[in-house]
Amino acid sequence: MSRGRTGSISGRTIAILVVIGILITAWVLGTVYILYLLGREEEPDLVIYTYESFQSYGLGPAVIPKFEELHDVKVKVVTPGDVGTVLGMVNVEKERPKADIILGVDNSMLFKAVRQDLLEPYVPVNIERLDPTMDFDPGHYVVPFDYGYIAMICNGEMMRQRGLDIPGDLLDLADEEYDGQILLLDPATSSTGCSFMIWAASVAGENHSSFFRDLADNANGRVLGSWDAMYDAWGDGEAPIAISYGLDTAYEVMSTGTNNTITVVPDHQGYRQIEGAGMVKGAPHPELARKFLDFILTDEFQSEVYNNYMLPVVLGVPIDPDFEEYGESALVHVEPTTTEVMDNYEDWYQAWREAFF
Repeated sequence: MSRGRTGSISGRTIAILVVIGILITAWVLGTVYILYLLGREEEPDLVIYTYESFQSYGLGPAVIPKFEELHDVKVKVVTPGDVGTVLGMVNVEKERPKADIILGVDNSMLFKAVRQDLLEPYVPVNIERLDPTMDFDPGHYVVPFDYGYIAMICNGEMMRQRGLDIPGDLLDLADEEYDGQILLLDPATSSTGCSFMIWAASVAGENHSSFFRDLADNANGRVLGSWDAMYDAWGDGEAPIAISYGLDTAYEVMSTGTNNTITVVPDHQGYRQIEGAGMVKGAPHPELARKFLDFILTDEFQSEVYNNYMLPVVLGVPIDPDFEEYGESALVHVEPTTTEVMDNYEDWYQAWREAFF
């Protein structure tokens, strides 16, 4: 019996199978290569850890693309919370750092980063551009990038409705008149809260413990973990008084066209929060991190800090006219030095915890 050709494969069939195999192989290799390229595009060249409003208020979106274009790189910005949370995250990752830059370490929280050995000192090549009065870090662990006055802000309408006086002095916040009328911030997690605690302790002096207890009574437990959360709560009318910044009235005028925020910075009790950025010790991309710290003091960066509703640290950079008209500042400053903060912080914070918790 003849089997014909059923037991063999024709040359044409073999050719077709070879072509199919080549096409499949090309498709697989092409897909792998595309995924590889996509992975490369998503892998950042520089990683910055910072606070939430750096992105949401627009400074990040304004300056990061400029830096990316300048150096043809990809930057990833991570916002896990306020600065205290950021420092905690970097400390957890200390053995294998993932971030290159911590942005937002200010004159109230720098000592924490130094004590935990989180930062690598660096002096920018253009350090001479920095306003000398803003140079709060003799160890060069951070490069200042903006500043603003810590302030008491009041909702004018709520204050009038409740018959409350506008506080003229920081110590006024201890008055019984303000029972249940204040929103505060946790100094352990919020750089604004930490600045306020240090400001309050500096003004109250030896009476800071009793002042903190009076504040705790008036806050009635309203102590928020981040500035963003506190500002949202204040905007929702949870209390008429909160702790924020000297440009808040200017912010309201510029963003909404209204003027209901009363911003109070006592002339004789000024506290400037000076924000800085530093290179993480053991940063994966140290050369690019240094370039970013140089970039901070350029006009390209400094001309955008108004997006943070803060002020530039380089002299001669134009300031928005609304900032000058509606912003509040002080003639006399009460900021302690970094060394004084380091020496006294534990005492201040212990007194705060005993009052609030």
